[in-house]
Amino acid sequence: MLHQGAAQGAISQRLDAKRIAQVMDNLYVLTCGVVPPSPASLIDSKPMARLMESFATNYDFVIIDAPSLTVAADAATLGQMADGVLLVVRPGVVDSVNATIARDLLEKSGQNVLGLVGNAVLPKNLSLSHYYFTEEYNTQESDTIDKSARTVR
Repeated sequence: MLHQGAAQGAISQRLDAKRIAQVMDNLYVLTCGVVPPSPASLIDSKPMARLMESFATNYDFVIIDAPSLTVAADAATLGQMADGVLLVVRPGVVDSVNATIARDLLEKSGQNVLGLVGNAVLPKNLSLSHYYFTEEYNTQESDTIDKSARTVR
């Protein structure tokens, strides 16, 4: 069970290890917890910067899931503390013009944009060139999962 999250830890200027849950081998999760009265000021605080430095020291990779750039400034602020930003877009929700505007906004604010990921992409709806995906099959005869990578051209 997850208890208080990062927001409460940053406010109290300490982070207890029991707030970080190991959900599987080599994967630890820290939820944000209850949204504080002023999330933007919390994210842009020295305690949050110390928290991010601690994560960078103790973990190989730190992934932060932030709200959309159009909803809040959280992603832009957190991106300043990160080595890079991965822009995630959903086709049909974000068009290429708005994705380009978001990328340009991040780059102009000094962020290292690592790339773009299409979320919830349906390969059958796209032209069949340069898309790679993994299919997972779960057979009823056994409980094993057969994973195979397939290149679509």
